[in-house]
Amino acid sequence: MRMEKIVLEKVCWKVKATTAFQFLQLYYSLIQENLPFERRNSLNFERLEAQLKACHCRIIFSKAKPSVLALSILALEIQAQKCVELTEGVECLQKHSKINGRDLTFWQELVSKCLTEYSSNKCSKPNVQKLKWIVSGRTARQLKHSYYRISHLPTIPEMVP
Repeated sequence: MRMEKIVLEKVCWKVKATTAFQFLQLYYSLIQENLPFERRNSLNFERLEAQLKACHCRIIFSKAKPSVLALSILALEIQAQKCVELTEGVECLQKHSKINGRDLTFWQELVSKCLTEYSSNKCSKPNVQKLKWIVSGRTARQLKHSYYRISHLPTIPEMVP
């Protein structure tokens, strides 16, 4: 996080992006600026946000740097939409954010695999068994009088051509 803030300051981006969602918003707005007006609808932010939420359902993505995860999702969506003119924008964001090419490729592969599994029929059917949480005694005492509801996982909206 500290390094990402330093990089943003060096490239004169006065933003306080610390989460993957905030980086996704930032990268999306920067990419949108480079699009011609008639192509602005080619990238759907709600779809990108849903993809990010799907990734957050996997514990492995907690190990990813927020900027890398956000750029991975955006780059994969740009590849899927075949927006060749935006590839250079992604490379520019990667360079200015000082994201290693190998790291980006590694996380893109994990994101791609996650989204493929997430959108499969196997994943979309909820299990009827109750979730069982294993927590420490201390946490159990803290949660004793609290109620938490687990909502359904978000769906990734389909792109309409």
